[in-house]
Amino acid sequence: METRLPRKSTAVLTAAVLLSTAVITAASAMGSISAVTEEVATEEPVVAATEATTEAAEEPTEAVEEEGYDVTSWWKADLSEYSEKLSTVSYETVEVPEEETTEAEEVSEDVDSTYETIEIVSPSTSVPNSGNTSAPSRVESNTSAPSGSFTFTTYGYGHGVGLSQNGANHYASYSGWDYTQILQHYYPGTSIVQTGNTDGTISAGGVSGSVLDIVSMVTYNEVGSTMANEAIKAQAVAVYSYIMYKGGSASDLRPKSNPPQNVVDAVKSVLGEAVYYNGSYALTMFSASSGGYTASCADVFFEDIPYLRSVYCDYDAGYDKHYGSVEVISADQVRADLESCLGITLSGNPENWISVTEGAGGYAAYVTIDGQVTVKGNKFRGYLGLKSPNFTVSYN
Repeated sequence: METRLPRKSTAVLTAAVLLSTAVITAASAMGSISAVTEEVATEEPVVAATEATTEAAEEPTEAVEEEGYDVTSWWKADLSEYSEKLSTVSYETVEVPEEETTEAEEVSEDVDSTYETIEIVSPSTSVPNSGNTSAPSRVESNTSAPSGSFTFTTYGYGHGVGLSQNGANHYASYSGWDYTQILQHYYPGTSIVQTGNTDGTISAGGVSGSVLDIVSMVTYNEVGSTMANEAIKAQAVAVYSYIMYKGGSASDLRPKSNPPQNVVDAVKSVLGEAVYYNGSYALTMFSASSGGYTASCADVFFEDIPYLRSVYCDYDAGYDKHYGSVEVISADQVRADLESCLGITLSGNPENWISVTEGAGGYAAYVTIDGQVTVKGNKFRGYLGLKSPNFTVSYN
């Protein structure tokens, strides 16, 4: 059984802590970069109505909360557990009620880390892309769990929407894909455009600088320096596209100082290139790994974005150490977490507490809790600290 992710008390970081950390780290390493501050709380919603289909996913009950995509619920890509040498990077945030968060709880012990290596498994063969978005066949865990507990089996790491960093690395390493093939696989229906916008200043995580500096530092923070070069390039284009989609300033991405030369060179080779959809920058979301299929944005968040739909990712299904992670949580703990987060009182029958409505690729689109309230599966994942909204659950 894998170590459980930190609960709300250790996973949530305030914008102020994050911005100050990023500013101090980056400014000390690069004199050309000046710190800028952003108010995360007043930021515009990420999904633009002009590019996204306004029709939300069908709601199974009236209790479903109406909301748009919120960067604070993203749970961005985190490769922290892909090698024993990697320490946890915990700047991704998990939504919890504001009243439960205190200053003491918001500080992570593992904000600073060094990506030294990425553990990848060499597959014997590559499974062809079937284009199917149904859930992959799964071998359920035979983990022995005590009576009165829930067993959650998760597939992948992160929200699962858009580019899978683990999958991209495998596609580049073992299928010989270049960065354009990777990007067009994970963002179907898009095109790669050389914008020529390489001058000027952009910002990420409260740090501003040149396009090369900022994209290099964010790319380094996202995937380190030991991935296949084409995977690093794909990540760089995704980072640049995401920042430009948000008007040149993305407070929810974090730079990491002193990117090594191979990362800078990879970024430089694709500098100015962006993922486009219908003549505009695309919302190029990414996460560490998928559950064999990436997720539909409409299932994980709310907006139905044509190029953020579920696509097959064969390497994540067969060669991801986070595929089939098992976590056993006592019914008492589940009760405490759900009642605290939702402000409800659960019934005395735990078998009725969790009912999942499955979306594309096996992700939990909605979870109905004790017949009282229905929430998005990604939000439910945050309540219990699960690795992914792609999960199965059983009560013992």
